[in-house]
Amino acid sequence: MRLNSLATSLLLSLFLVTVLSACNEEKVADKEKKVYQVPVETTLVDNRTITNTYQTTAVLEAKAESKVTNKVTGMINTILVEEGMSVTKGQTLAEIDSENYLLELERTTIDVDSAVAEFNRSRPIDGEQLISVKDLEKLEFLVKTRKNQQKVAAIQVRDSKVRAPISGVIASRMVKEGNMTANVGGEMFTIVALDTLQGVVYLPESEMNNVHVGQQAYLNFPANAKELSATVDLISPIIDTESGTFKVTLKVNNDNHVLKPGMFAKVSLTLDVHDNAQIVPQKALLVTDTETSLFVIQDNIAKKVTVVTGFEQDGFVEILTPLNALEPVVIVGQQGLKIDSAVKIIGEEETQNKNVELTTDNNAVKENADNQATQD
Repeated sequence: MRLNSLATSLLLSLFLVTVLSACNEEKVADKEKKVYQVPVETTLVDNRTITNTYQTTAVLEAKAESKVTNKVTGMINTILVEEGMSVTKGQTLAEIDSENYLLELERTTIDVDSAVAEFNRSRPIDGEQLISVKDLEKLEFLVKTRKNQQKVAAIQVRDSKVRAPISGVIASRMVKEGNMTANVGGEMFTIVALDTLQGVVYLPESEMNNVHVGQQAYLNFPANAKELSATVDLISPIIDTESGTFKVTLKVNNDNHVLKPGMFAKVSLTLDVHDNAQIVPQKALLVTDTETSLFVIQDNIAKKVTVVTGFEQDGFVEILTPLNALEPVVIVGQQGLKIDSAVKIIGEEETQNKNVELTTDNNAVKENADNQATQD
């Protein structure tokens, strides 16, 4: 009896030792299996249009500008325009005292009439020469001289009214009524044409073949937060040897005169467009002196992919190397990754939990609806 009891105790002890040993082995195995997962954020490759845009700055200029000067001297009797007023070509801006010029015109007119009368009296009558041919030629020359003097006097009378040489807006007025214009050529007004403005930008010679007349550009004005379109109007055929750039003139329509010469603008010039391009956030890239790469996730394992990039736009970059659209691209945490690192995608578990909760809620709602229908 005792032998049986002892044997039973031994068997029980052996069984317990075996069970405990197995449990310990399982715990050790679990510890060995537990691997640290690097937390990362990811996104999927996007396929869309991306543009190659050259960013620069420009200061607006008036395409047409004129310094209005006096062509005759004298006192300024009247000023008819002020700064900011719109004027048309040929419109009178100011009047200079013309009394002396009118008198000169009257005198030269009398001289012309007198010379013509003298010439007519001296012309041959019925073939009879009244004076010598030489004297007749002198009288003819005198008539021409007097007429030229009359024309000059008439021009001076006309120029006593200062007129706008172009249509535009009075940008500045340098004279006042009562001022004396002692010398010809003094600046009186500045007129700028505001309907069309221009901006000059300089592009690197590598972009020469990507720019053409009529190409669209966009101008952003920090002063008033406006963005307007412009077009390439002129392209210089010469490369500046010092800067390695060429001049491009942009045409800016300004029919409502909102823009002013001298305004600062940020210029975006679209040079090329790629449709259906592979796009990822620029922050996904790891750039060294020798390569550009990124990490993609395959079964929660990080795989490093060396890539070739294309256009860049608004924080995104084109990837020319083919990528698997279903493999997430790491955008945060890639600096701590090594090749074949185990990763945990942040937000993935929360999304799954939300989906489970949503499914549970939907099932509960459906069950309540079925119960209500049964009771009815």
